[in-house]
Amino acid sequence: MHPKVLSDPILRERYGIKAAKNPRYLLAGILLSIVAAWFVWSGFNAANPDVRSELISFKVLDDQSISITYKITVRDLSKDHSCSVVARDIDKNTIGQVSDLMPAGTLLAGDNLRTVEITTRLPAVNAGITSCQ
Repeated sequence: MHPKVLSDPILRERYGIKAAKNPRYLLAGILLSIVAAWFVWSGFNAANPDVRSELISFKVLDDQSISITYKITVRDLSKDHSCSVVARDIDKNTIGQVSDLMPAGTLLAGDNLRTVEITTRLPAVNAGITSCQ
């Protein structure tokens, strides 16, 4: 093509020659795709943690003990896991704590129901799970 056709906007329009695409749009599209993929990946990982626990119930047995039942779901069954469960008094002070250890191979795939008794130094009114790993 003649250089005059490429430089004159009237001739470019007459012969249907489109302007060169701006490479910034391509770069912006690639970066936007990377950011979107990262959001999807991080959302999936946040929604599916390695260890998930859920309090089912607790029952005061007497003035010195309380029982807690909770459900635990783990991704990797070949690792040791533990959950820290606590008993609290009427003022929400921790009055008893137990680390529930689960050696590798003792948990099943899917949900596992666990019941643990916590000895307390004062009468307990509730129990909860502080952490699982």
